[in-house]
Amino acid sequence: MLYDAIVVGTGPAGAVLAYRLARQGLKALVLEKASLPRYKPCGGGVPLKTIKEIPFDVLPVVEKKATGTIATYMGQHALKADLQGDFAWLVMRDKFDHFLLQKAVEAGATCLEGCHVKLVEEKADQVIVSTDSEKWNARLVVGADGVNSVVARCCGLLQQRQVGIALEAELEVPSNALQQQGSYTTFDFGALPNGYGWIFPKHQHLSVGIFQAQNSKARDLKSRLEHFIACQPVLKENHLSILQGHRLPLGGQKQTLHSHRCLLVGDAANLADPWLGEGIYYAIRSANLAADAISGAFRSGNFDFSSYSRRINVEIVSDFTVARRIARWVYRYPYQATRLLSRSNLMQNDVFIKIRGDLNFEQLWRHLLFNLPIILTQYIRKEGAFSE
Repeated sequence: MLYDAIVVGTGPAGAVLAYRLARQGLKALVLEKASLPRYKPCGGGVPLKTIKEIPFDVLPVVEKKATGTIATYMGQHALKADLQGDFAWLVMRDKFDHFLLQKAVEAGATCLEGCHVKLVEEKADQVIVSTDSEKWNARLVVGADGVNSVVARCCGLLQQRQVGIALEAELEVPSNALQQQGSYTTFDFGALPNGYGWIFPKHQHLSVGIFQAQNSKARDLKSRLEHFIACQPVLKENHLSILQGHRLPLGGQKQTLHSHRCLLVGDAANLADPWLGEGIYYAIRSANLAADAISGAFRSGNFDFSSYSRRINVEIVSDFTVARRIARWVYRYPYQATRLLSRSNLMQNDVFIKIRGDLNFEQLWRHLLFNLPIILTQYIRKEGAFSE
């Protein structure tokens, strides 16, 4: 059978893209090397702006709605802020990803598990995808297979990547600790150099981890995670159920994300922000942009996807260059950044509505620069009040 599109990978990008293609009447085949549902090491924070990009309701797999945030520095409390309404929904990625994929299958996509893609060959008018035991043919292929993308490698795309690394744990804690964490997310930029630690509440446990934005300098992550856990009072009593690390792409460099019959989406396209490492929104956003480009190609018969790469670079990657600027400042001066955040209501508002999705990174940077005199005034006044 000749499929219209083969999607490699069943993360949020691959699942949403397959759903969109199937809804448009295209024959979509999704290939996944693992057995589903599969555990995905991830904090599972889904910014509210992401929900607006998903073309169906995901509330059935939401563990908790985050309505506030806590900032600490090396475990020392700095800030607890309540926000007006939700700013993120918290999920377990195995349930969340599988739910998205089920929606794609219900829409008409075909999914095959246990298919490890080994080779992608682009021909003049089709693509041949070889797995461990079989070959599949399609008019085009989409790489949604993560930061170690086989599709990208076979198609000669993104041969140079900048990546970070994260180590994530699922911790069972007493009920009083769950109540204490409540619906707040915790961020600690003193947890390790060039990164941060996080605590995200789930229904019956806490997801805890650390992220470092420099893979080449990632050393002793396990001991750093243990230290971060030991510094957080809410984690004083815990039982480790899962511990797993993974690489994260650090976006910010404009690159070609397509070849003759191939597109890349999500982590495969290096679409995670270089400050917080958040990638779910950009995975789903890129899937929607890819779906538009693919449907346009089938309507016109023109399979030139240059406009897709261009749009991703303009809309997403350009914003990541500003995120890198913010990351450099925060990671170079984590203590000062935490103090400023804890003392300035204006800065809190700007940062938190950015995470929710009301601002992009460029808008956040402009807000912070424009409001810097007020932010510093608020900081000085509160510092003086605390010292009296």
